[in-house]
Amino acid sequence: MLGLAWVLAYLALLGGVGRGLEALLMLSFYIPPFVTGMGLLFTFQSLGKPIYGVPGILLAWALHYTPLAYALLRPSLESVLPLLRAARAHGVVGIRRLRVLLPPLFPSLLSIGGVLYLALLGNFGVPAVLGLPAGVYTLPTLAYARLNSPLSQDQLGEAAALGLALGILALPALLLRPRPLLEAVPREALVLKPLFRLTFALYALLALLLSTWGLLREALLNPYTGGFEPAFWAALDLPLVQKGLGNSLLLAVGAAAGVTLLAMALRPFPRALRQLRATLDLHYTLPGTLLGLGLILLLASTPLYATVWLLLLAYLLHFASLALRSLEAGIGVEAKVVAARVHGLSLGRSWFRVGYPLLLPQARAAFFLVFPLAFSEITLSALLYAPGAETVGVAVLGALNAGLYREAAAVGLLLTLLSTLALFTLGGRRW
Repeated sequence: MLGLAWVLAYLALLGGVGRGLEALLMLSFYIPPFVTGMGLLFTFQSLGKPIYGVPGILLAWALHYTPLAYALLRPSLESVLPLLRAARAHGVVGIRRLRVLLPPLFPSLLSIGGVLYLALLGNFGVPAVLGLPAGVYTLPTLAYARLNSPLSQDQLGEAAALGLALGILALPALLLRPRPLLEAVPREALVLKPLFRLTFALYALLALLLSTWGLLREALLNPYTGGFEPAFWAALDLPLVQKGLGNSLLLAVGAAAGVTLLAMALRPFPRALRQLRATLDLHYTLPGTLLGLGLILLLASTPLYATVWLLLLAYLLHFASLALRSLEAGIGVEAKVVAARVHGLSLGRSWFRVGYPLLLPQARAAFFLVFPLAFSEITLSALLYAPGAETVGVAVLGALNAGLYREAAAVGLLLTLLSTLALFTLGGRRW
């Protein structure tokens, strides 16, 4: 993934790739991972080549997480391009140029590798869709299986042991802190190559096609006649899907609104906001399986256990750091609040009349960043849901396990549409 992200970043810089093509690439990351897994499953089934097991998991992970690695790597690569031009001027060409690029990029590559390692270590959705049917387990899916196994003598103890192993494996990556980036080279200084831009676009389209073609074919066409017969209404008629959509909507709105309001309330106190965000970063960075198992161990004897409120608490803890980071991005607000106080307004009125209106773009971005992630969340939901508190991710897995492939694909397309709208909302110039 790092190598592929490197190639894409290089193509993007020398090809002059803009926000439109980058949004096309990032859409593969915004699509929920388990939906990407379903899309690959149906796409390759339509070609007569099932892709269960390790190959399917690796391909789904590559398609889903390469855009994340690209987004993190591109600024670092842009900062060292002057070294590449200097090396070319001194006759260093071909593979030897890596000796020039790698040393200054190594800290960033190490940090990005740690981010990818944690993301893959804790991913549940892709192995659940492509691994469990083939008997291929990862630690998150194994913990889920142990927790729900009627044959296990100590379900919670076995799941907790697996969670401990997951935490131990995650520790090395926590030591890889992000490194500050060098100043990027101005875009005008680059010699743009249209062929590189075309190659970048072809990869982005291919990745998106692999993830969505199977979903479209399965959800829109009758598998026996090949006629156009959308399965959306049949999917929405399923009681589990109805319950899952309703619960996910309430949980996503509650979580997104809750963490956004918390960030807004703490914004007048930057030090407290930074300290809380640094603490909550662990809840987002570490595998969600750890958070889910920890909440089960802590709250199994309380009234919160096996209710939708436990899921809401888990979502708030998991996604809070994203909203706090979004509100930290409001630069220069304090200076304007100070100016308002100089003109006679109290601290509270200064923030409500000057500070908070200026932070509304960041607050909207925080809400629409958290909402689609919470709506399609599956790792915490699979561990913490109870009868009556199912989410849409749990409903999709239930439909797949019951052989309702067309209905599962239809719901996956709806989640993909939601992710697309969220991406373009976040990327809109208006905000």
